[in-house]
Amino acid sequence: MIVGALALLMLLFGGGGLEYHLTNLKKPVKEHVQDKTCQKEIVNESKALAKDLQSIGKRVDRDFENLVRVHTDFQSLETDFAAAAAKLSDDQARTAKRVLDARDAMHKQMTPEEWEAVFAE
Repeated sequence: MIVGALALLMLLFGGGGLEYHLTNLKKPVKEHVQDKTCQKEIVNESKALAKDLQSIGKRVDRDFENLVRVHTDFQSLETDFAAAAAKLSDDQARTAKRVLDARDAMHKQMTPEEWEAVFAE
């Protein structure tokens, strides 16, 4: 629960650190995770997360530009702004869920000692 809250705060307020740590794991996983099958699954999940975050990031950029456009348009209504803000909020929630799902999938593949070693770097 605490990790989820921290991840969401980082995502919403520009931390970005969690995504970096979860998408750049190949070297530490190869060094610290003993089981080759688990290594492969963790690295594959990390790569899939990176790809998904890139796709979501493009959508976030588009929706943010739309929010700014609606905000600066003199003719826009409160409902227009609310709709644009809701899309951006949905993008942020989708990002947080994807990151946490990836974290949980990776977590299941490692022992506590391996987890600590991988993320100590």
